[in-house]
Amino acid sequence: MARRVVLIVLGAVLLVIGALAAIGGGALMALFGSSDTLSSGAQHVLTLTRALVSPAGSIQGASGAQTVVGNVRLRFTATPTGAGHQLFVGIGPASAVDRYLSGVSHAVATDVSVSPFNLTLERHGGTATPPPPGSQSFWVAKASGTHPTLTWTVTSGFYRVVVMNTDAAAPVNFTGTLDLTIPHSFAIGIGLLIGGIVLIVIAVALIVLGARTRPRSRPVPDPAAGALARPGRTGRWRAQEPDIGGTHDQQQGEPATER
Repeated sequence: MARRVVLIVLGAVLLVIGALAAIGGGALMALFGSSDTLSSGAQHVLTLTRALVSPAGSIQGASGAQTVVGNVRLRFTATPTGAGHQLFVGIGPASAVDRYLSGVSHAVATDVSVSPFNLTLERHGGTATPPPPGSQSFWVAKASGTHPTLTWTVTSGFYRVVVMNTDAAAPVNFTGTLDLTIPHSFAIGIGLLIGGIVLIVIAVALIVLGARTRPRSRPVPDPAAGALARPGRTGRWRAQEPDIGGTHDQQQGEPATER
């Protein structure tokens, strides 16, 4: 009985783990595809402030992934809404960006989900007018124009992604696409899917084996003997031999008399 329970419980645990691994692997393959890239698609973004700021760590998948699977690349493409406008896209150290936007109205993205796309903004007020962002020297990567495209390899540290008009005016209104490339994500998905299927097969085999295993038979009590019957024992009692010579009758009967 204990063996059956162990096999069935172990099979159930492996079945759950295998199913989760297979589902996760399939989802990873579907999201990133063979290009290992997660894309938000074209999304319209509007803020009535002078700048849109996003901490690099708040972007889904950009935090810590480079230490596990290699260099994660961030690619951002933007197109201003309205003719005659030009956009600036830059990435800079958090401390330098915070100083630059001190007292300036801006919106901070507290959470950025790439797929499905979701952007949560928190507005910070201010009345100061900053100098044009392109004139600053602290940017580690930047692009500007009517269709700027910025590609950046995510590195350790605290960085800010900033989108502004080139003249630092408000509002900031554009259509953008955010792509996040995580190396080997598709291969990892395939590995999880195959590993999950293997675990499911093993789990089913263990459960079937446990269900078919029969418990060992126990010794059956012998009602006549009042004890457990044992193999090779008949349970018979040895018969008492009769008393030879009449001794028994003399002891039990009347005294003998002479004739």
